[in-house]
Amino acid sequence: MLWLLAPIGLLVLAAVAWFGVGYTRFLRYHRHKGLQRQKVAFLPYAVREGLAILTLGVWHLRAGFADGLRTPAVVSGPPVLCLHGITQTGSNLWGIRRALEARGRPTRAVSFGRWPGGRQHLVRLLAPEVERLAQGSPTGRVDVVAHSLGGVVLRLVLADRPDLAPRIGRVVTLGSPHGGTASLRGLPLGRAVHRLGRRSPLLAGLPSIPADHITTVAAEPDLIVYPASTCHLPGSRRVDLLGVGHCGLITRPEAIAAVVHALCDAPG
Repeated sequence: MLWLLAPIGLLVLAAVAWFGVGYTRFLRYHRHKGLQRQKVAFLPYAVREGLAILTLGVWHLRAGFADGLRTPAVVSGPPVLCLHGITQTGSNLWGIRRALEARGRPTRAVSFGRWPGGRQHLVRLLAPEVERLAQGSPTGRVDVVAHSLGGVVLRLVLADRPDLAPRIGRVVTLGSPHGGTASLRGLPLGRAVHRLGRRSPLLAGLPSIPADHITTVAAEPDLIVYPASTCHLPGSRRVDLLGVGHCGLITRPEAIAAVVHALCDAPG
């Protein structure tokens, strides 16, 4: 068992370094811009976010091949299409899916690649899923929950396929960089990733999400997508979760409860 200590130790050190650097950059940006932020104790926050990352690892093993449509015995509403973030898979939405299924909602996750392909690839992949789920829906529509990049992907698809808009019901985005994120500044991550940065022409040219009811959820502090205001769209119902990180947006009970409320309980 001793041979496990070295790699575990390296992972812990890497995680501490990542949190430390990310949090420092987060603080510097807010100071430079003179932005107000909610103060959160760093250590408890880092522990919660670390546990969230571990949870996602467990879900990846548990639900790595469970993207397909899951239908509860008693259906109480339209199906929910679940879209993940960059470098991730549909397994990230496992906790949200189970909570929605407990409320009688069929769910379907789509894994569109850890590094998504081009815009046309995403449209070809997701448009048929929306059509298929809407066709089998009791309302003729499909709800959507999207984490991080998933919210932008949804807007890309609807921009290129506006005919799908009538088939979209309620939408919840979690930590999606609708207005771009400042965390990318100075990082050598390639042109495609930097299109998610602040003042991005791509994001500025996308329409908002046409839906009956839109909820945008932001985390504070989110070391991946900030400032928090960039996670919100005009006209959306805004939810800000204090002490929750980017991964916590899909694992923490309060985040999952916000999704369930928006899709199952909130008035239209």
